[in-house]
Amino acid sequence: MSSPTSIRTHGVALAWARRAPATWARALYYRGMLRLLRALFAPTTVEWPQDASLLSVDPDQPLVIVANHTSHVDTMVLGTTLPRAIRKRLVVAAAADYFFTNPLSSLVSTVCIGAIPVERTKVNRTTLELCQHLLGEGHVLLLYPEGGRSPDPTVIQPFKPGAAWIARRGGVAVLPVHLHGTGDVLAKGSSIPHRHRVRVRFGEPLRCDADEDAREFSARIEAAVRQLAR
Repeated sequence: MSSPTSIRTHGVALAWARRAPATWARALYYRGMLRLLRALFAPTTVEWPQDASLLSVDPDQPLVIVANHTSHVDTMVLGTTLPRAIRKRLVVAAAADYFFTNPLSSLVSTVCIGAIPVERTKVNRTTLELCQHLLGEGHVLLLYPEGGRSPDPTVIQPFKPGAAWIARRGGVAVLPVHLHGTGDVLAKGSSIPHRHRVRVRFGEPLRCDADEDAREFSARIEAAVRQLAR
């Protein structure tokens, strides 16, 4: 398990990857390679809220996106279906003990998908400070509150409160999303993708109420994602 020190080290060492040249390269990667892979292996249907838009989300404001997690292709599918104004500011919270185990994997994860290292089991001070700093800069954070890929693509595991805590602390909206079919494209433990149709369903943005703590807000976010799964 990566320590807070290793998270801090990776965050500082790879800060340049969020600057303009790396951002441009990442945009090309999403719009080119990842869109091609999605078309080949995960033809995707996107469903928006009833008003058919995300007009209630200011595209220039920070945002936390929360989704269920069954496959390594989740980020590819979600990242390539987000509106450009949101995608260009996307930062993905990735497991420090999986994607940030050495300098090379750290570099690839950060440059290619805009990843930052987080602990699976808890939100420590270092992670919280990094997330708050990114939100303060206007970034959009993608978080998977289950803490890892669900072994059963039909089951949403209980959410950990970290995403709600970060959003509540930052005073930003949370956009709930449900991904269906990604586990059939690339199941947990598999290295060979299979072509399968995928559905991405976006919900209405949520905000933490003044009298609501992080665990209560997390439960409401989880309920929203589960409702989108129906």
